[in-house]
Amino acid sequence: MSAQISIDEHRVRTGVPGLDRMLGGGLVSGRPYLITGGTGSGKSLLGLQFLLEGLRQGEEVLLVAVDEPPNEIMENVRSFGWDLSSVKTLDANPGTRAIKRNMAVQEIRTMTDLKSMRDLSQESKRSSDSEDISIQSIQLKLRQQMADQPFRRVVVDSITSVRRFAIKSSVDPQAERTEIQSLLRFLSESGVTALITATPSDPGVLNPEEILTRGEILLTRKWIGDRSVRQIKIVRMRGCAHDPERRPFVITNQGIVLG
Repeated sequence: MSAQISIDEHRVRTGVPGLDRMLGGGLVSGRPYLITGGTGSGKSLLGLQFLLEGLRQGEEVLLVAVDEPPNEIMENVRSFGWDLSSVKTLDANPGTRAIKRNMAVQEIRTMTDLKSMRDLSQESKRSSDSEDISIQSIQLKLRQQMADQPFRRVVVDSITSVRRFAIKSSVDPQAERTEIQSLLRFLSESGVTALITATPSDPGVLNPEEILTRGEILLTRKWIGDRSVRQIKIVRMRGCAHDPERRPFVITNQGIVLG
């Protein structure tokens, strides 16, 4: 039985109508939200639908790509027929040095070079011997870019990968927590509605993004025989009513669709 949630037309729509109904019309604007789930659960896809909905609303949107190069992300959803060409991107993975643009190669020396999806036609080469990624570096580049071009929606995919790089670099855990807190506060103060993807934390471990985000949406996927079963659940949503039940969803050529 569906929960009866009043609908607020002024909410930020996610691009997934069934999820918006669970949220009472969508997300409260200007806040960061956590999207958690295992590999293949649909986190990145939900993020892209969120950005695509922003484009439909005439908004400026940004993807901070950590797990995959932006052009790979675009290739992953090519079969959906989505036009993501106006999505601005920051390729946050270390080793980015060159991007094929039209027929020329443009050197990328820092993340300050903001690209749209239409500029990315071939995977950029990545190496492990270049500068390390950090939460602080992402925030600095975001701050630089948003001073010139404010965004309404931002997706960071994913904070887990950023943390993995930080561990390899032997970053002090307390410093890492402070940097995550600073990043989330910056996004909130900028009036950005942000989705931060992450894999679930270990039992008993409470990561700062779980405390500092406005809400959390969990995507799960399990196999029953040879059938993949996907579910979505709003784990928490501060300050607004929401449907707390697990709801099934499928991935179609329209993206995530709730049953």
